Amino acid sequence: MKLSSLPLLICLLAVQSCSLDDRLATTASQLEQQYAGLKTWDKLPERTISWNQAVAMMRRNNDEYRNVEKSIEQAERHELSVYTDLIPGVSYYSYMNRALGDMARRFDSNEISQNVNVSFYLPSLTQLPYRVYASKATTFAAIKAREGKERELISKLYALQRKRDIEQRQQALTQQQQQEAERHFEGLTPVDSGSQWAETAALLGDYSARWRILPSSVPRFKWSQYRRLTDTLDPLVLCQLAMELEQSRLRQYQVALSYLPTINMNLYSPSLFSSSGGTYSGTFLDKDDTKLNLSLSYTFDTQLRTWTSYKDSKDSYEKKQHEIAVKLMDYKQKLKLLRTSLDEYNAWRSYMQKQKAYLESAPAANAEEFLQNANNLAAMEKELLNQEAAVVESEAALILLYGLR
Repeated sequence: MKLSSLPLLICLLAVQSCSLDDRLATTASQLEQQYAGLKTWDKLPERTISWNQAVAMMRRNNDEYRNVEKSIEQAERHELSVYTDLIPGVSYYSYMNRALGDMARRFDSNEISQNVNVSFYLPSLTQLPYRVYASKATTFAAIKAREGKERELISKLYALQRKRDIEQRQQALTQQQQQEAERHFEGLTPVDSGSQWAETAALLGDYSARWRILPSSVPRFKWSQYRRLTDTLDPLVLCQLAMELEQSRLRQYQVALSYLPTINMNLYSPSLFSSSGGTYSGTFLDKDDTKLNLSLSYTFDTQLRTWTSYKDSKDSYEKKQHEIAVKLMDYKQKLKLLRTSLDEYNAWRSYMQKQKAYLESAPAANAEEFLQNANNLAAMEKELLNQEAAVVESEAALILLYGLR
């Protein structure tokens, strides 16, 4: 570097430093204004929406769901690039040569040179089929990941709303016992807990209000439908497990391709269009100027690095097969436990409902028996709600596995 250019470099660095300070100050000021405008949960309006509106909002705004959708777009772009790489490339180059003392003089065509080149490059013929297959597999896996993420979020939203609904009913029962008066569940205001509002807002991806989902719009879990499904795994779950195996197998296959020779082909035109000093000299892919290059190369694995990588990938594939087998067994055991647990709960609930109906219809012989029946009914209702709350997680687990039906 010349000493004469050192002051210029110092000035440039100083300008950049000042520019960075200004930008950080501006951004910090904007964040401060944004923070000042935020409201706490108790200041936000409460808005009631239906279940379908909540799911639609979640698909639009939830960060996790949007990230999965972005991964699909990225995979699709990568898949397209496998084919766009086959499109010839076109480049333009322009060059001007003039003495500094003549800068005030008007330019003319003799001082400017320009040309346009075209080049065509075909990726290695041995790698091209793998790239096509791998890119399609990546896109397919991303689409299935979106379906799985949607199930996961719907399962969480279902569990959150069911628990909140049960809490409201438990609150209503307590108030009914204390006041000895009936209270309509739908008219109750849910417990104003910041954590509850935050959980719902996070799932919906919208923090502009305290979102309340209408309890009557939340789909009801029907055990009779899900029980028939628990004998087999859902196709989406099986597909995701199969994709895990396929991705591991592809890594092994990619290393194996290293043992094949590399075949490259490219087409290059020195000058598709050329103009120098005002004189045109183009070729337009003239056969004497256009070159076709074909190369064949092979690297011997004398240091056994490719062989080592292949053995590692093979071991990883075998390990993945064992992991999938363990997952299948884990699914089998968990589904059996879920089926047993929900069978017992539904049998118990049916019995309790019959007992409750009997006590409600049975005439009391005296005031003491009437009060006893009323206390028994209240205790049974409380226990029904407690057990209903305990089984929500099991219902959410089945929704995660089989989707909301």
